[in-house]
Amino acid sequence: MDLTASLRTCDWCSHHFLPRNNGGHPQRFCTPVCRRLWMARLAKRRKQVRRLAVLIKTSPEPKRSLFVEYRRVVEEAIAVLERQRHASRVLS
Repeated sequence: MDLTASLRTCDWCSHHFLPRNNGGHPQRFCTPVCRRLWMARLAKRRKQVRRLAVLIKTSPEPKRSLFVEYRRVVEEAIAVLERQRHASRVLS
């Protein structure tokens, strides 16, 4: 039997280990300590994502960038010029 073919790499510490053969899910960690550390990191990330989601929901709407504001002003000016041009055609 070739042991190197059946070795796995721990998802936490990257050490090689021989997985148990008692069924269930494939073993991903070499020790329970590595599994708990990985789960703790996952929980921390999830908590950070939830905090960020709350901050995004509660933060005021971001201010418009200068480019967006400039574009709005130019579009309004063009609309005013178009109305004036149309009015001068109607009146003449």
